[in-house]
Amino acid sequence: MKDMTHPVVSLVRGSALCVPLYFGLSTVAPAVYAQPQGATRGGAHAASAGATTPKTDGVPEWSDQNCLDMVGDDPFGARDYAQDWIKRDGGRSARHCLALALVELGDEQEAAQELDDLARKEPFVGQESAPSQRVVIAIEAARAWLAANQPTNAISIAEYGLTLKPGSEGLTLVKARAQLELNDPDGVIRDVGALVAHSPDVGTDAYVLLASAERRRGKLQQAAVHIAKAIDRAPESPAALLERGIIRGQAGDAVGARQDWQKVLDLAPDTHEADMARQDLAVQAADPDVP
Repeated sequence: MKDMTHPVVSLVRGSALCVPLYFGLSTVAPAVYAQPQGATRGGAHAASAGATTPKTDGVPEWSDQNCLDMVGDDPFGARDYAQDWIKRDGGRSARHCLALALVELGDEQEAAQELDDLARKEPFVGQESAPSQRVVIAIEAARAWLAANQPTNAISIAEYGLTLKPGSEGLTLVKARAQLELNDPDGVIRDVGALVAHSPDVGTDAYVLLASAERRRGKLQQAAVHIAKAIDRAPESPAALLERGIIRGQAGDAVGARQDWQKVLDLAPDTHEADMARQDLAVQAADPDVP
């Protein structure tokens, strides 16, 4: 069986292994910034429709929640809303919402740099600069760097975030995705292995990443154990099924591999994992040594 080393994890929209971001980035921490007292929660077009509470001088009251609500459904509106408020000294919350809108609009490079700056740079005091909020933004920045195909920058901001919250599952996993992009499975085994040893009740993604790294190092028995834990947690996870299929294929179980990849196609035909499963099925079908 040919060695299939494509990455299990991708920042492509829709990937089952991605923790919601913008993809939805705005849902990672829906209240990253405190909503101003008296601001109303609006729908996708709340800002442009005048749903915010007006100030006495006629300027709409800024509401980060209104902006975040718009990001997924109306990213252009969220971008314009945030840009307008930045001009009116909207501060970090406006910049944050703008960055999330830019990710949705496909400008991951600019968004990643903005999120990176928000996580790292002053001010370091005040409600909008709390370490917990910087950690959330660091995760968002790392994911955006990955989407921009810059895994080295993703690792850098993830490591900065880990200085604020050592052992963070979210930061460890996004760093692991970048490590796999840079072909560093040993780093993933070290970091995610430590995470799993300390907190065995971690989510499915941790076990999929660990299994993928172990498989790349030829440690198929360990990989099989960890992918089984991922499947136990999420039996219909496309990412876990894709990885189990690869592990089975490399272990000589061609029938089991085909079953897993076909299940990925049945469950999530329009995802990145399905694209990878189709490729693996095609490679397997073309291999005369595979029964």
